[in-house]
Amino acid sequence: MPDAGGVQPHDRSALVRPPHARALRDRHPVFVASQWLVAGALHALADVEINGAELCPRSGPVILASNHLSYVDIPFIGAWAPRSTIYFSKHEVQHWPVVGFIAATYGTVFVRRGESDRQAMRDAIGFLSDNRVIGVFPEGTRSKENGMRTAQPGIALLAQRSGAVVWPVGVMGTERVFKDRRPKIILSGGEPFDPLAAARDDYGDRPSYQQVTETIMRRIAVLLTDPYRGVYG
Repeated sequence: MPDAGGVQPHDRSALVRPPHARALRDRHPVFVASQWLVAGALHALADVEINGAELCPRSGPVILASNHLSYVDIPFIGAWAPRSTIYFSKHEVQHWPVVGFIAATYGTVFVRRGESDRQAMRDAIGFLSDNRVIGVFPEGTRSKENGMRTAQPGIALLAQRSGAVVWPVGVMGTERVFKDRRPKIILSGGEPFDPLAAARDDYGDRPSYQQVTETIMRRIAVLLTDPYRGVYG
């Protein structure tokens, strides 16, 4: 992935429209019903606190960027995000019985791990060009109890090519679900922002993809407490 020469302003004319309608739209009755069901289940399993969910932009392309502690993070965020969020998943999942159908119905960008998957990037940009929300865990893996790890620059490339704003989200305590009796889990949403403009403020006129990513990660870190901030503390 390129990291030299600085990030240039995006070109909306280059965006690729999705080849066909995919994924449940915002406020679709099935999406809303599933939110209620998942929220109810999580309330039974944990002491839930939600802050800043109303800050999610209600229209336009959005990259939801979050730290990643547990498999619970996706349903946890999805239950309280005001809009249907499309996540990345490994390519094999689409062929799994039941799970693959659910992933395709709710919207998923399938990725071939271990290789440069240009089709996955095109699919993600296509969803954003359709004014959808794409969920990204920039660390690329779960940090569990060790705090945030150094993030990968793919989110900066996605932001540059799509022109989407970033909505930072911090989650805490989800790594304790199914381990402790009703652990405290917290979701905190921050102010959405233009990551390229913010990185230029931090690093000058031509920030690298990694520098844009660092700017995004610091916006997530301020929504967390130690030790969840990890390398961004």
